[in-house]
Amino acid sequence: MAQRRRTLIAAPKGMRASIFGRPRAPSAPAAPRTGTSRPDRKAFPDGVTCGAGCGKRKGFRCGYKDMMGRRCGYWCEEHSVFLNGRMWCERHANSVKWVRARDGSIYEIGSTAAIDDRSPNLVGILVDELNQEMVAHLTSCFKDHKGVYIVTDANVRTATIPKGRVDHTPDGPRVLHEAGQVAWARGWGVYSHVGYLARVVLRVTATEPPVVHVYANGLLVLSRVPDWITNRGRGSSTVRDHAAFRRAVMDAVTQVIIGVDDEE
Repeated sequence: MAQRRRTLIAAPKGMRASIFGRPRAPSAPAAPRTGTSRPDRKAFPDGVTCGAGCGKRKGFRCGYKDMMGRRCGYWCEEHSVFLNGRMWCERHANSVKWVRARDGSIYEIGSTAAIDDRSPNLVGILVDELNQEMVAHLTSCFKDHKGVYIVTDANVRTATIPKGRVDHTPDGPRVLHEAGQVAWARGWGVYSHVGYLARVVLRVTATEPPVVHVYANGLLVLSRVPDWITNRGRGSSTVRDHAAFRRAVMDAVTQVIIGVDDEE
């Protein structure tokens, strides 16, 4: 399994907390270092400027290629990142880090996001932004239980958002399932020696605009486009928009009882 950021909830006084021997890892660890040296800048093809819009005509070609064989464009040195022996644009450097976190896990073989798909980056960043509040909430729910760990997924993984419609027939309503929407997911889990006790997962659709679906213990509790994306171009405060979105997620999750019975 992929390594995860893990927190042990302290047991109540007089109880011994179990210790697991697994190593702790930060989210989206940087790709392994290689002996490859940073390449030199090169002039872009005629008529091509940096994809960031700065107008520069010299730099690097992003090394990202999606499953359709499409490759990302050209970026100046200021808007490029050297990672894992190759040059990337800033967005795809993050995508590579999130996907590399799957190496050696059951998620190692998976889809590669399309060139213009921001959902892997978005779900990874959202979980990082929410991590402190979410871990605090889950800790409060399970503080009276010994040997309980809270884990933050280290990787993002492919997922689907179920789709379907209801047909009304003479025999009654019938649910017809359709192919689900492609999405990327990351979240939190609470577990002990008996297995998982709770799970909160964010799934972000590979659409424009991206929609964040929040699941608590398998129940869909919120579907929302991030506020800063909805309000783009309206002069809204990005800081306030991020805070409003975090508040909406936390309000939705805290409406669901996440915990285990006190009965032994």
